[in-house]
Amino acid sequence: MPTFREVLRAAEITIKDNTSGRRMHEIEKIFRAHHAFSGLTPEKATAILEDLGPTFVKMGQIASNRSDVIPKAYADAFKQLRANVAPVPFEVIVQTIEESLGHPWRETFADIEEKPLGSASVAQVHRARLAQGLGDPVAAGAQEERPTAKAARGGAATAQGPVVAVKVRRPNVVEQMAEDITLIRHALALADLTHMTDGIMLTLGDLVDELARTTAEELDFTVELGNLERFGAELASQPHVESPRPYPEFSTDEVLVMEYVEGAHINDLPALRAQGDDPAALGRRLAESYVTQVIDDGFFHADPHPGNILVRGEDIVWIDLGMTGTLSASERAIVGRLFASVAKNDPYALKDALLALAKAHGPVDHGLLLGQISALLDSYASIDLADINVGTALLDVIEVMRTQNLTLPPSLTMLARGMVTIEGVLVDIAPETSVVEIISDHVKRQALSFDALESKAKSLLMASAASAEAATRLPTQVSHTLDMLDRGQVKVGADLHVPADFTAALYAVSGTVAMALISAGLFVGSSLIAQTAMQPQLLGVPLLGILGYLGAFVLGVYVIWRVLLTRHQQRNDEKVE
Repeated sequence: MPTFREVLRAAEITIKDNTSGRRMHEIEKIFRAHHAFSGLTPEKATAILEDLGPTFVKMGQIASNRSDVIPKAYADAFKQLRANVAPVPFEVIVQTIEESLGHPWRETFADIEEKPLGSASVAQVHRARLAQGLGDPVAAGAQEERPTAKAARGGAATAQGPVVAVKVRRPNVVEQMAEDITLIRHALALADLTHMTDGIMLTLGDLVDELARTTAEELDFTVELGNLERFGAELASQPHVESPRPYPEFSTDEVLVMEYVEGAHINDLPALRAQGDDPAALGRRLAESYVTQVIDDGFFHADPHPGNILVRGEDIVWIDLGMTGTLSASERAIVGRLFASVAKNDPYALKDALLALAKAHGPVDHGLLLGQISALLDSYASIDLADINVGTALLDVIEVMRTQNLTLPPSLTMLARGMVTIEGVLVDIAPETSVVEIISDHVKRQALSFDALESKAKSLLMASAASAEAATRLPTQVSHTLDMLDRGQVKVGADLHVPADFTAALYAVSGTVAMALISAGLFVGSSLIAQTAMQPQLLGVPLLGILGYLGAFVLGVYVIWRVLLTRHQQRNDEKVE
């Protein structure tokens, strides 16, 4: 039976819902077809998202990185979501490009291939070439050798400008995404009325808020443009590691122009060997690059699956920077402590590091949390340090935190998923590479850096100043406490939590003892009455005495039965009642 508060919440969202009634009916029909209101499973939830369409698939892909908010089984299932979207007609793409540029597309591009390189739920990507004189001239190489497709609307393609990838936002996707998010809020309000369990409804409302923010960023291509610029700048210090060059002068919030990268996927061993690359060396460089992004730069690729990592010649090229994670300097330091705690098998340090990052959404049993972390570390104690799977270990830690009403920053769950993906790639191309050892080296170097030493010195100085200040107040505080104690103004309170089983057993035993005392009292009292001439009598004995003997006998038998029953329950480890 829904509560009055839940009914009001559903009504409020319904009143505010100005979206299409047809779309709402369509969503409700899909929910009922999958029997969603009778409970959800990971497989059922994935099927529902696929049937609901591209925008819901995109939301599921984003949710797959939040295993601290939704159960791990759901996050794993959502990771398999792939948006198979029919391409937008080329004429619509050209119209969007021209509206974005503010002039005919031929003033910027020499040609644009009509067939898209990829078509996803948010955008569509086309290979193109900048017009002569725009961008840098193309150096002789693989890209120059590939013939350019014939331009749309007729006309021969020129080969003067650099080859680029043009990412164009699908028409009306912003409005459709906003409508679908509103409908999701409506569906959640209705789902609350059915009390759906399975753990997925715990903080799903907060998750939808995060999805709204994240999808808004993904729909604005200026965010990805900034990611490309920052990522390229930070990769400059990593030899043979690159990312596509962006062209901000031709990019807007709905069109993103970047360098076109052609190469083998990082896990395509035959192609890598065919172009003369050493997979083991590439794997080591890939792991070094990712750990550098996380530990040193605090800005990392959040979706590092093999399709987003290409090998061009000797260079590793990271593409598709639509989803990135960011760690502040303090978060990076705590992440370093986290990894060091796992390496040292120190549950206390790991618990402190996690609590420094986590946000509580309910009561936390710190004793149980420490026990869970200790058990988790014990499971890794028998494994060689080099063989520990960092991503899996992080996901295990996140699952433990979720059971204690604790959530970690989204960037940390993205990091855990990213580590799992990177280590999966390493298994294929460089199984001897140990991510743990690379992380340990970076953490040690970071701890000895000038910035880290300066930060530690500042922390030590501030802690010393605080301790000195507290020491000056201590005599006065002790004096006041002794004065209050002397006046009887100090009270000590205690809150004892006695287990329910112990309390029940205590009541049972005390009741048995009380009945035994009553039985004994009746027997003694009846014996005294039997010596008198009290009337009425039965067989020369006062009737009241006879009744007393009878009551004492019944209670005595009951007490003996209770004692034997209690003894039996204790010997068989049963609950004492």
